[in-house]
Amino acid sequence: MRVLTFRVTLVVLFFLCCGWASAAVRISQLPPPPPTAKLRVFVVAVTTEFKSAKGPVFWPVSPEEFDRIQKKAIGERLRQQGIYEVVADSDLRAALGTQKPAGWEWLADDCRLVREVGRALHADYALVSERSFAIHLQFDTRLMNLHSGKEFAAEGYVPSTMLRAMNKEQKTLAGGEAVKIQFRQIFQEARGDLMRTAVRKGKIATKGSGRDEKTVPPPLEEKAAAGSQPLEKGLQAAQASKDKAPAATLQKTPPPPAAVEKQRAFEKELERALNPGDQKKAGPRLIVYDFEASEPMKVAGLILTEALREALHHSGNFVLIQRENMVKFLEEYKLQQSGLVDKKQAVRAAKWLAASEAVTGNLAVLGNTSLLQAKRMDIETLGTLAAGSIKCPAGREDELLERMPELAAMLTGGKK
Repeated sequence: MRVLTFRVTLVVLFFLCCGWASAAVRISQLPPPPPTAKLRVFVVAVTTEFKSAKGPVFWPVSPEEFDRIQKKAIGERLRQQGIYEVVADSDLRAALGTQKPAGWEWLADDCRLVREVGRALHADYALVSERSFAIHLQFDTRLMNLHSGKEFAAEGYVPSTMLRAMNKEQKTLAGGEAVKIQFRQIFQEARGDLMRTAVRKGKIATKGSGRDEKTVPPPLEEKAAAGSQPLEKGLQAAQASKDKAPAATLQKTPPPPAAVEKQRAFEKELERALNPGDQKKAGPRLIVYDFEASEPMKVAGLILTEALREALHHSGNFVLIQRENMVKFLEEYKLQQSGLVDKKQAVRAAKWLAASEAVTGNLAVLGNTSLLQAKRMDIETLGTLAAGSIKCPAGREDELLERMPELAAMLTGGKK
């Protein structure tokens, strides 16, 4: 009887395993999108559920709603910067059909499913926003280059003491602000990689080719045939690990000093974001217009503009107008960014946004040299307050990013 029971158990396990394998996420390869210099990004937002001695975590926003809100907020933020092209939900549905992978499936085997789907969607990067709760409300953001495999990450948690003082609306706002903070951190680390990808794509788009054979990964069908079984094992291992690891054990190891400092900086920035009334209001209100550049270098110019905004923000000399507000103005008045080289339109936009000073500039390729020129002007008089320029060998525009604090110092004109 025992032998029979054992054999029946083996048969059941066998069919369960077969059923698991047949339930693998199936991915359809999409046709390549039209060539563009914009960086195509696939966004995934997940909630990681942990078991706790105190019972399940009560989320003020459900995992499904978190996915919807975060993807929408991140997508809007990326699109507003002009640097990125966000993969549309319709493209994702075309790749996955009616399948809706769980959060742990996206994260399993070092986000292998994210990478597979991202490549099927012809994305350059995948951005993963993860929410979890152990002792504190944790947010983790990862940006993955789907061609090279290079990764950039930022993490931080909202302390329980801070969380208890928040209402539901503030908790939701904290999640959005946390991701914004982490995205800025990742941009600082990844901007050189973003620049190199944008320059390469700009050249490809100019030539009218939709593919760069040296950097596009092998077709998804080849990868699936060679590695679908390891993916299944990875998903199983991740699920088993998820079931066994209680949240209470995740914070036992003391974090290294560098991580502690990063967390403190994260908390300070989050507090400033949640209390805008405490932000600096003294000093000139400055608007930084996107740098002018030829079509192949337009995205590279936008990356440099964003880097300069960050450098001027950290200088502490100005109250910087947010780019989101500038984009809203442009949309409302039907103005094109390129039209702002016209001084009258530049003044009109700046005054509407209550700016007293503006920075304009251009990125040009002159022979074998790329030259970035910028100036800061007074809105009322249109007089130049400060100017500066930096250059690098053409094709190595990422070197300009390293010199952005130098350009910012030129534009401050000795302001203290």
